[in-house]
Amino acid sequence: MTDYFVLFAQFLEALPTYLLNGLLATLYWLADSGAALISLACAVGIAVWIDAHVQSRAAFRPTRNGRQGQVTPVETRTAQMITGVALLFWIASQWGMGAPVPWIGAAMWVTGLGMALLVRQQETTTLWNVKSGIFIYALAVLGSRLYLASTAQLSPEQWAALIGSTESAAQVIANTRSNVTTIILWALWLVIPLGYFAMLLQQALLNPWSLVNPLSNASELIQRYRTRR
Repeated sequence: MTDYFVLFAQFLEALPTYLLNGLLATLYWLADSGAALISLACAVGIAVWIDAHVQSRAAFRPTRNGRQGQVTPVETRTAQMITGVALLFWIASQWGMGAPVPWIGAAMWVTGLGMALLVRQQETTTLWNVKSGIFIYALAVLGSRLYLASTAQLSPEQWAALIGSTESAAQVIANTRSNVTTIILWALWLVIPLGYFAMLLQQALLNPWSLVNPLSNASELIQRYRTRR
């Protein structure tokens, strides 16, 4: 019986350490996966709030020749499928990437969700620009990773076979990788994200917002989702 009390006392003594280690492990996991989780949350918001509304509107048949407008029995899921494909492609491309690329992508998702909620005019165009911009950025990330991985496996002899000079092969390897890596970093960190944000800003400012209730579109979408449920 004494041994059980000793073991229980040792467990209680070590319990704070276990809890602290578990908390730290959770925080580290959240820090590593935070960008992906934010992207996932924004994609779910787009699919639930905006895609569902766009799909229901696309399936609506207006009044014609005395008939009342109605929704077709088969509702399309194309917009939500495109959102899912863009999310999966982005998660796969940024997996294992170091900062700031995953967080830049998360910022693009957050901005896209915000613009899709706020912009009332040309809703379908804005939604398409959000998804296509993220898809293009994911393609750029994946292409840069494939390039860097492929060039890292080339030996000086293989480079020499390409340029025809064994003596300058090492220098060509260093210069080429350095220059191309710099271009890739500029593209992934600044050029493509800034182009994406500028495109959405231009889309938002294309038409004037309501002076009475600028957030009416977001509130209507959320209220419509609650009522539908």
